[in-house]
Amino acid sequence: MMISPSSPPTHYRKPTTQQPALITRAFLGGLLIGKLSPVSGAQSAPRRGAAHRLVEASKSPTRAEREFQRALARHQFAFESEKLRHCAVTPKPAAEVERTHQVTPTGQTGCATVIQFREWSDEWRIRTQVETANNMPPQVDGQRISEMLSQRGAKKIAESCEYMSLQKGGYKTFVTGTFNEETRASIANGETTIQKEVSRCMDAMQKMYRRGWTMKSGEKVPGHAEGLPYCWVVEVPLNEGGEENPHVHMLLGWQVPYKQFENWAERIEGIWGNGYFHLEKIKDCKCAGAYMAKAAGYMTKGEDGNQGKVRGNRYGISEVARAPDWVTIGQKQLHAMGQIIADVYDHLTKKNGDDYRRRKELNKKLEETPKTATATRHEIGQRLQAVREKLNAEPIRCNKYQVILKGEEAKQTFLSWALGDSNRPPEWLPELPKELAWEPGAAPGAQSAHYFRNLKKKFQEVKRRRHAVTGQIAAWMQQQWEQARTATANAWAEWAGLDLCQ
Repeated sequence: MMISPSSPPTHYRKPTTQQPALITRAFLGGLLIGKLSPVSGAQSAPRRGAAHRLVEASKSPTRAEREFQRALARHQFAFESEKLRHCAVTPKPAAEVERTHQVTPTGQTGCATVIQFREWSDEWRIRTQVETANNMPPQVDGQRISEMLSQRGAKKIAESCEYMSLQKGGYKTFVTGTFNEETRASIANGETTIQKEVSRCMDAMQKMYRRGWTMKSGEKVPGHAEGLPYCWVVEVPLNEGGEENPHVHMLLGWQVPYKQFENWAERIEGIWGNGYFHLEKIKDCKCAGAYMAKAAGYMTKGEDGNQGKVRGNRYGISEVARAPDWVTIGQKQLHAMGQIIADVYDHLTKKNGDDYRRRKELNKKLEETPKTATATRHEIGQRLQAVREKLNAEPIRCNKYQVILKGEEAKQTFLSWALGDSNRPPEWLPELPKELAWEPGAAPGAQSAHYFRNLKKKFQEVKRRRHAVTGQIAAWMQQQWEQARTATANAWAEWAGLDLCQ
């Protein structure tokens, strides 16, 4: 006797129905009501055809549809009028408006408070860190072309200016190098590039700086043990004829006495060899204020998109002039730190708002004043320097996502206040509600990252599916066994009942 087992179980698929229906939604009394009305057999055929039309409704609405639209409009008008009347008569008092604080739950995945230190400036940085999707950026093919200096580049140059000012006496010479017609033609034809010419010049100047050089009088000028500090930025604006006019701005940490300047400048211009090369002495080398900010701002003026299209590197900084990056001291859970930093930013904006506005106005006024008006520019520069010194005296600077604290004392004061241990905060910190005190908790580890969380989620999903499939197979095998055993028992019973002697 043949046993025909049943087919193995398959995944259940919900059947789809094609029964047409009319769904009408009306906003009555502020409530969204969904009304489902079945379609009669007489209406089903036309409605099935109407379902494939390119318009939402028939061009000639029925009388019932017109009445419904009018009723809907009346209800909407009545509801909106009642809402406006109620809001106008009974406004909510301002005292009843409670401010909601954004506090991340303890142990939230992918969120952390990062504490960092920068030794050369003696500054502490406390910032928020939230992981984003772990997607790889697209692969970059072809030439690298940019139309303005990036924010990252401007930040690196500004940090280099600050680092040089605090640690190495500052940049001492401001240089502008242009290209003659022959070199511009070579660049346009692809025979050379701006970056090649700048690299060639900087390499030769680096050797001259290290080895020393000899003046025309025969006097030997000794070299330096450390490399030449410098940074440069490329600009390619259009001239009056609409042609590209590339040139380079440089800051050099190199200065010579007055009697050596003429020979030194002539030698460097010969190294450049591409056209005009103007060297300007920075008078106050150790000042981190007006002149250095002006020089750095002039080099990074491409932020407004006026630097032109550049192929390849747009800026460069020598190794000895590159500011060391922040060093991470520790990570803690985010909790309320994001809201705390936002409150500090609002407080400082309100406290120093007038000085921020005055600094911006003086910077703009200084840019608009012609260089020939020396006395006016000097007066504006003094006022601008006074505002900068006042703002630099603050032990903290802040944006919406991080605070930078100047010195160990400022860092300890901020952390003590954020933890809720300080009853009277200094004037540069706002009042801290008790419910907003920071709870550092445990340091988030690798298992708290989104990558491992998603990996664990995928593993659990595979495990669940595997158990589900195993359970279905086991149930199917048990069913087959029961059917086989029943069929076998029936076959034996039938065989035992046969009269074999006949």
